[in-house]
Amino acid sequence: MAREASALLVRPLVVADAEACARLFETDTNRFLTAHINLEVYGYQNEALPAWGAFDEGRLEGVLFRYANMVVIVDRDGRTAASFASIIDGQEGLLGARGSLEAIYGLRASLQRYRAVGLEVSPFMRLDGPPQCEESLLRLARRATMGDLDKLADLYAGAGNMYRSRPNVMGKLSSGRVFVVEEPIGHSSAVRIVSCALLNVESKHVGLIGGVYTRPEARGHGYAAACTAALALDLQKDGKLPCLFYENPVAGRVYRRLGFKEVSIWGLLYLEDSLAGAGRK
Repeated sequence: MAREASALLVRPLVVADAEACARLFETDTNRFLTAHINLEVYGYQNEALPAWGAFDEGRLEGVLFRYANMVVIVDRDGRTAASFASIIDGQEGLLGARGSLEAIYGLRASLQRYRAVGLEVSPFMRLDGPPQCEESLLRLARRATMGDLDKLADLYAGAGNMYRSRPNVMGKLSSGRVFVVEEPIGHSSAVRIVSCALLNVESKHVGLIGGVYTRPEARGHGYAAACTAALALDLQKDGKLPCLFYENPVAGRVYRRLGFKEVSIWGLLYLEDSLAGAGRK
């Protein structure tokens, strides 16, 4: 009989766990694709992306990552949530958790320090063929350069929960795969960036698209579709698979029109720290 979830052994992942990770990821390549990407890019025991595994008698059942103010939890069926909850409750400054839907439901019921203040379904999509759009739409977008840093930092400064800091934007520009659409400012010759799509992480074979944002006053012109399509096509030219998450149903419709297909359902849990501002004893 399998152990109860609370009896799972949770510990940091190390290089020696690579084979166990590979076996887990092979059970459902789409479900575990982002975990696979992150370990391929960041490796094991990386301070920028701490990673833990939950083991049942030596068999890896699920993985947990932390990146900035978010955690990512993914497993087969949600049974690791209670075990990972104690790790998450020990973390400072978290604002959310993304993961396989069963794991997120279990996490919501198991956390003690953090309170769930919102939950959104977050489908995971991939694009297996060329973007389904007109060439004229692709021509709206161009590849950004480091010279666009000020304009991009300004775009994301007003992006609400899509906010990205200037150093984050600089890091994305240095990777070279950022696509933008510009519009004139009034009747002048000056322009500003009104829409953007970039990569959250890129591995040897996959690019995880994120940061797709358009200024509210510039919406309805296909700009987000143009940026996403141009970025996806750029990845495909290098033999890489474009994939992404979405929470906004409007965005989902845009991605479907481009040819993206939903391959798994995740959840995004918004968190509030019950200890924030309360002082520590």
